[in-house]
Amino acid sequence: MTVQQRKTIFGLSKGLNMNTDELHLLVNGLTGKESLKELPDSQAEIVIRELRSRTHHSSDQTAAERKPRPQSVPGMMTAEQQSLAWRLMYRLQELDEKPRFHEDGTSVTVGERMAGAIEKILGITAVAGRDIFKWVSFEDGSKLIEYLKRYVRSAEKRAAKK
Repeated sequence: MTVQQRKTIFGLSKGLNMNTDELHLLVNGLTGKESLKELPDSQAEIVIRELRSRTHHSSDQTAAERKPRPQSVPGMMTAEQQSLAWRLMYRLQELDEKPRFHEDGTSVTVGERMAGAIEKILGITAVAGRDIFKWVSFEDGSKLIEYLKRYVRSAEKRAAKK
């Protein structure tokens, strides 16, 4: 990770009122790394894109409305499940043979892909960039993860054949 990427990550997280623990949870959820120091440039860019996405979505809120959210709600998808789901989705994106684009030419974000997977697998409408797992129960989270694992295995097999 470059010095500039590190400064960008900390600046964006500060703008989102994230504490160090919340930033490390985000980094772990997106990359599987325990520390920012472990991030290669490509994964640092993934974190920066996610923070910028969150900055864009939170700009509509006043500072008083931006409250830290609990990481886990009893009976709902746990923080660990969410982290694993994000890692699987990012792995799926890495293995994707052809990038996905919107009609206007912008690329489909990982958050949008996650929202699509939640809707397809669980039948729950989720909004990318917001609290995407808000309505996903613990059991549904387990089901989502199992499906994402299957998708990743299938993509890895396709990649190995080429």
